[in-house]
Amino acid sequence: MGVVVHLSDLHLLSGDPESERVLACLVAALEADRAARDRRVDLIVVTGDVFDTSTLDPTLAVREVLALHENLQRVLGRGERVPTVIVPGNHDRRRMGLFGPHRAVLFDALRAAAPPELWVHGGTPHLAEVVPHAFHGLPVHLVAYDSSYLPTGYLSAGGNVRSEDLLHAVARIGDEQPEWPLILLLHHHLVPTPVTDTGPIETHRLSRLAHTSLHRILPVLVTHADREELTMTAMGAGSVLSLLHSFERAVLVLHGHKHIASARKLDGMRDGEGDVILASAGSAATAQRWSARADEQWSGAPHTGCDPVRIWPSFNVVELDDAALAVETVSFGWKGRSAAQLASRPLVWAERLGARWRTTPTTAHEPRMGPALASNGSLVQLRTSHRHGRARFDSRRVRALALGEGRTLSRYQEVVDGLADGSLVQRDHHGRIILRAAALPASIDVPLSDSTELDVLAAVPRTVEELRRTQGAMAAPFPTVTLFNRYATSRASLTVEGLGEQRRDAFASLLDLGSGRERPLRVHHADGDDRVVVEVERCPARSVVRLHWSAHPTDAR
Repeated sequence: MGVVVHLSDLHLLSGDPESERVLACLVAALEADRAARDRRVDLIVVTGDVFDTSTLDPTLAVREVLALHENLQRVLGRGERVPTVIVPGNHDRRRMGLFGPHRAVLFDALRAAAPPELWVHGGTPHLAEVVPHAFHGLPVHLVAYDSSYLPTGYLSAGGNVRSEDLLHAVARIGDEQPEWPLILLLHHHLVPTPVTDTGPIETHRLSRLAHTSLHRILPVLVTHADREELTMTAMGAGSVLSLLHSFERAVLVLHGHKHIASARKLDGMRDGEGDVILASAGSAATAQRWSARADEQWSGAPHTGCDPVRIWPSFNVVELDDAALAVETVSFGWKGRSAAQLASRPLVWAERLGARWRTTPTTAHEPRMGPALASNGSLVQLRTSHRHGRARFDSRRVRALALGEGRTLSRYQEVVDGLADGSLVQRDHHGRIILRAAALPASIDVPLSDSTELDVLAAVPRTVEELRRTQGAMAAPFPTVTLFNRYATSRASLTVEGLGEQRRDAFASLLDLGSGRERPLRVHHADGDDRVVVEVERCPARSVVRLHWSAHPTDAR
């Protein structure tokens, strides 16, 4: 089988102090993965956001990419040069990926300095380019597409795909090897990506003025203007997807952009049409931030020094031959004892039948990331807020962890989320105060041997009016209590008391941050008391247990 390593969203030279460590761990993880497969890598593809911003010094930027390229050749090449294809992303063309004008200087400089085995795409007037078979040697037709071309507009992180460019590329392929599948490389996604599709534009590294403009002023003028998905999906995606079906070939689209590894299959609906599989890669050199607070999701309000939940960096490995396709996501740690530790999960298994992909459901494989816990439990007691009355809940939370047998862990850090003007007091099992936080979110250490108590004040909206006031007019009418599960856990449990009759309308879900998959969970109602319980056996790492319920009507008294 041919082996393709799919990297995306490196964001080189971001100025983040941890970026060098993550990049070193990426190279180590790639070397370990190649050794485990004991198979030569045939092709490396990088689907955009090579740099963090388009305003870098070109000489420095080119030097950084070529140094990484040599490291990749060293660990993946087995003494031979591995052909590599790079396409640009929005961060390669715009300042911080958002602000125009469109800049081509970085990729122009990289193309001029590239060695023979490095194919750097990105130019006009043609956005699509057929990568010659003599360059990559795989039994596929490979098309590189520059979806980052946005010559107008000052503000956008989105992309652009034009049917004419793809028609031109396919015309160049003609009738050659009609049995070969078509692989399309681009940065922007053609269908929305889970987890991040409703998240705000991330502005934590921009100025306070830019943050305020994007998250407070612009949404007043344009609905959802502060949300990434408004401009993130490539313009023209619907037309291009229909066109890809019409090529009468099995199509594999490899992309990045949203830092979440996910996959979709779109069947051709007419005789002769081909199927399309879309596989995105996570960020290979950054640890994506996530917050349970839908109104911020770490868009940038830096009111606390709290470090948010982080998703492990990852890359995809694509294996394909004349009859089959397998895509696997390989996540890796980047700090402490987890540095370069690998955790793999299958993303796509498919058999190719001419222009059709016949997929096989992947196994319910949950990769282990970091240590393992025997149990992770939270008891949440809700009560009417002392400061806000019936508009919000205060809560007392009892957290308890137990390590798995033979496991060691120096500390378990957790982020307590809630409304920004909420606060918390943490006590040990003797009732002594060990932490006060005047704003949320806040980081705490959960003891590994004893339980700990948290008084979380004014953090949970109770009425529809308060939800809309604090989270925007589009907020769903469902307050939420969450339990974050950092490591693989044999049994996770979330118990909530104090909902009263609202407990009858409670529902729950489990969100896997690594895959973006969310699924419903069963809610148990304890007989004779005001308690609802959600339990998850074999809870995966980097996942969130959420209990939702219907808010009181605005005029509730």
